[in-house]
Formats: sequence, C-alpha cells, structure tokens
Amino acid sequence: MKMTPDIEKLNAYISKVKNDNFQWHTNDCFMFTNKAYQAMYGQGWADDWIGKYIKNGMYLKRDELRKVFKANTLAEAIDTKLKRIDYVPPRGALVTSDKTRRWVIGEALGIAVGTKALFMSDKGLSTLPIDFITNAWIKT
Repeated sequence: MKMTPDIEKLNAYISKVKNDNFQWHTNDCFMFTNKAYQAMYGQGWADDWIGKYIKNGMYLKRDELRKVFKANTLAEAIDTKLKRIDYVPPRGALVTSDKTRRWVIGEALGIAVGTKALFMSDKGLSTLPIDFITNAWIKT
C-alpha cells in the first residue's frame, strides 16, 4: 500500500459522495472514512472491520463492540490501525468528533480536509471546524 495520500483522489471521492445521505452499513461514518482511505491509498484503513460492527442488520451495542474489537474505546481500537497524532491533522487524516451526530461509539468518524473536517450526515457530508476534532490519526 502506498504511504503518501493521493489528495486528488480524495477530492474526487468527496465530490462523488458529498450529497449521499447517511445509511447504515453502506454510507455510515465508518464506510465513508474507509472508502476515503481506499481512494487515497488503494485500501481502507480498516477493511477487515467491514460488517463486524453490525449483527442482524443492526449496529452492535458498546459492550458488544468492546468484545469484537478488543478495545475499551473507539480511539484504542483505531490505535491498532493508525498512528494517533497530537497536532493539527493534515489533509486526509482520520479524525473523530463528539460535536456532530454521535452514534453508539460516542463520536463520529470523519476526514480532515484542511481547516475543516468532513462527516457523514443525514443530508450528505457536513463540515466542522478542525477545532472540534477530538482525535486524529495518520497512515504510517
């Protein structure tokens, strides 16, 4: 897998999905960010997680998620995949925020795009200022 993000491919992906509504298991925050990584790097940041957070068409509860992903928090689980950073996230970084629609995980996953980050919403992609980011990760 390439290590430098292809920002042009990220921008093309964002343009393609910017008006797509949230839909569990197809166009949720995990699928949005994983597909963004597929566009940038040729594979997602957690392809092996696809389908693991659902059962019988519904998302798993927190205790079930902890067992499946062997982590107490979302951040701990992501730490097994990417490098957490404590500086302003670069374009293409995976980010989380609790200032947008939060799901059972307590935060939403998004992608940094400069001074803002993009998150999946009921009406397509929404933006938040980068100041509202709680954690960020990069591919190493």
